Amino acid sequence: MENAIIEFAENLVVNNSIGLMIFFFVSQSLQILFPPYPGDMVLILEGYLSSLGNLPVILIIINAICATFLSSILLYHIGKKEKEKILESKLIKWLFNVKIVSNLRTLFSKYGAAAIIISKFIPGVFSITVLCAGIFQVNKKYAYFAILIITTIHHTVLIMLGKVLQENWRTVFLKLNTYNKYVIVLGVLGIIIYGSMYLLRKKLLN
Repeated sequence: MENAIIEFAENLVVNNSIGLMIFFFVSQSLQILFPPYPGDMVLILEGYLSSLGNLPVILIIINAICATFLSSILLYHIGKKEKEKILESKLIKWLFNVKIVSNLRTLFSKYGAAAIIISKFIPGVFSITVLCAGIFQVNKKYAYFAILIITTIHHTVLIMLGKVLQENWRTVFLKLNTYNKYVIVLGVLGIIIYGSMYLLRKKLLN
């Protein structure tokens, strides 16, 4: 998928700048609504292509932020309207890791909307966290603010990295993939340890 996206975007930067901006907008929306989509790679690619196509990098950043923010708000309101029954949907189960919902409930009870910010640093959980923010009725104002803040920081950093590194942008993407793998492994180990300690404690109390 990655190679096809890169080839398509490079073709657009030469022939159709408006089409490229639309493609970037759709890409960042897909990252939220269809998490398997490699949105982080596209963000870095956006920075690199901004130099090739003489596109204002600030416009690309704003475009990316708007796409992610609006699609996140949509996801939040779907969760708020449908509540926990949405988690029984086969599509939602296929798209998102619903097994972590109980952990997210604990996270929201402790940190409130800040849990949305925290989730951005854990691969593959931002979208389900935003959905759960709606399900758990997290204050809309705080949820919007958290989404906007972390999206602005995250997107600006990745796009600027792509712009600065130019042809070497792939190096950053490879390092991100490595980071994601380590975080996932550590996360699984953390869940196993936490679960084991919980069961042991429950057994001792009984």
